[in-house]
Amino acid sequence: MENFNIIGKYARVDGKIGNFNTIGDNTHIYEDAVIGNCCSIGDTVIIHENVTIGNNVTIESDTIIPVGCVIGNNVTIKKRVVLGRNNIIHDNCVLRGNTLIGDNNEFLPGCIIGFWPKDIGDHHYEGALKIGDNNFFGENTIINVGEKTTKGDATIIGDGIYSMDKVTINHNDQIAVGNEIPDSPRAFTTIISSGVSLAGHVEVGKGANLGMQTVAHQFSKIGAGAMIGMNANIAKNVPPFAKVIGTKVVGYNKRPLAENLGFETYEDEYLELVGYMLETACKAENAEDAIDKLQKYKGRGQWYDKAQAVIVEFLESNQNGRKLMKFKK
Repeated sequence: MENFNIIGKYARVDGKIGNFNTIGDNTHIYEDAVIGNCCSIGDTVIIHENVTIGNNVTIESDTIIPVGCVIGNNVTIKKRVVLGRNNIIHDNCVLRGNTLIGDNNEFLPGCIIGFWPKDIGDHHYEGALKIGDNNFFGENTIINVGEKTTKGDATIIGDGIYSMDKVTINHNDQIAVGNEIPDSPRAFTTIISSGVSLAGHVEVGKGANLGMQTVAHQFSKIGAGAMIGMNANIAKNVPPFAKVIGTKVVGYNKRPLAENLGFETYEDEYLELVGYMLETACKAENAEDAIDKLQKYKGRGQWYDKAQAVIVEFLESNQNGRKLMKFKK
C-alpha cells in the first residue's frame, strides 16, 4: 500500500496518480500522465505521456492509452480496444470488443462502443469495429461490432464524421467509406443528425447528410452527397446527390456538388443537369437500365462528367437486391 494505492509487481508509475487506485502488474504510467481516484488499471497496461484519466475508470489488461488521450469519469475500456492518439472519451462511456479507433476522435458522455447487436437468440456477433480519424460522436451513441459474414466481419466508420446524439450504427454498417467524391473543404464531410437509426449492413457514402430521426432498413445504401430529410424512411437505395423527403427523391443536393466537384456557383448551368440525371436514374426499371440511360449525359463538361461518373459508380456497385428510390417532383 502506497498513498492509498495498490501497485502491482514490476509496475512503473512515473506520472501523477490520486488515491485508492489499483495498478496491475507490469503496467507503465509515463511521466506527465495524470490519473484520478478509485481507478482500476489492469496488468501490462501502458499509459503514455500527456494522458489525463478521471475518477472511477476501469482499463482492462493489455491496453495502450496513447499520447494526448483524455478519459473522463466512470469510463470502462475493455480488452481488445486499440486507441489512437488524442482521443477524448467523456464520462460514462464504455468501449469494448475487437475495436480499433484512429486519432483525434471525440465521444460525448454515455457512448456505448463495440458491443454486439441486440437480436433475438444467441448469434455470437463477434466481428470487428474500425473507426477512422477526426470523428465526433454525440451523447448516447451506440456503435456495434460486425457479425461474421461472407462479405466481411466489420463495422467500418471512415473519417470526418459529425454524428449527433442518440444515434445507432448497427453491425456491418459502412459509413463514409470509399473514395466516391473528394474530401470536402468543410470540417466534417458526413453528417448524422440526432436520433438516426441505421440497421445492419447499411452503407452511407461520403458527404451524405442524414436528417433527424432518419431510419434506414438493413442492406440499404445511401450514396455520396445525398441529403436525407428528417423522419425519412430509407427502404430503397438512394443515389448520390439525391435529396429525399419521406420515402421519395424530390430533387438533388447542390452543396456537395458545388463544394466537392468544383462547380463555380450553386446555379452553374451544368449543376442543373444533375437533377435531370437523378430523375432519369430513379425512373429506370433497375440499376442496369439506369446505367444505360445515363450514358447520354456523358461529354457535357469536365465537372459534370465527374458527377455522372460518381452516380454510375454507385449503380455499378452491389445493390443488395434493392431498387432505387423513386423520383417525385
